[in-house]
Amino acid sequence: MRRGEYIIRRLILAIMVIISVSIITFIVSRIVPSDPARMWVGPRATPEQIAIATEKLGLDLPLYQQYFRYIGDLLRGDLGESIRSHNPIIYDLKAFIPATMELVFFAMLLAIVIGIPVGVLAGSRRNSLFDHVVRVFSIAGTSMPSFWLGLLLILLFFSKLELLPLGSRVSRDVFLYSPIENITGFYSIDSILTGNWVGLKSVLIHLILPGVTLALYDIGLTIRMTRSNMIEVLSEKYILAARAAGLPNRMIIFKYALRNAIIPTLNLLGLGFVYA
Repeated sequence: MRRGEYIIRRLILAIMVIISVSIITFIVSRIVPSDPARMWVGPRATPEQIAIATEKLGLDLPLYQQYFRYIGDLLRGDLGESIRSHNPIIYDLKAFIPATMELVFFAMLLAIVIGIPVGVLAGSRRNSLFDHVVRVFSIAGTSMPSFWLGLLLILLFFSKLELLPLGSRVSRDVFLYSPIENITGFYSIDSILTGNWVGLKSVLIHLILPGVTLALYDIGLTIRMTRSNMIEVLSEKYILAARAAGLPNRMIIFKYALRNAIIPTLNLLGLGFVYA
């Protein structure tokens, strides 16, 4: 198959997937048992106000006309207005995306800092007590639902031990007395840029509970991938030759073996970042 034909086929397939997803999204939003017009005007709305909102939102049109209107708005970059805030959704996304991305970056950092070194040590110490403990931890991390883990961490570290805060991005004291200047929207970066170390400490403390909850699955997956890759690479002939040459074990593991074992793990982390 020629390259041009392959690209055309992939583009056609991508367009079909996008159209299918838009249809599914539209249908699901219409079959959910709720009244968007009533939610738009509030719980104490009169029938006249609900009728006006229904007409404004286009809910009185036939379904096929609603779908084409929906697609037309998407093609213009119009995501509509929020039912709760009545602001354009793009504005709400701009407000909340920095907080979400900051949490995702923090979770990925935990997965890299914890998952890769632990996986390397477990792979280089195969069938040891440390390896068995790590394997149990990684399986538990990938098997435990995030919502259940979050509840357990809240009960332990917030309710029982009272060590970590719950909710918000900074403490009330920082919000009132040491407010973080909004430059990039990332509170951690803005705190560093403005030298607000009190704010930075509060940001990092508030990131721990949601960050660990989000990162545990990726940590377990990173450990398992790194461990299996290390075991495979350490059985290669060039590693055996390096051992026979008397090279230090630390150099063999971190300079020669890890360099080849880390590539699939980085690919996995990339997919995990998109998933998060």
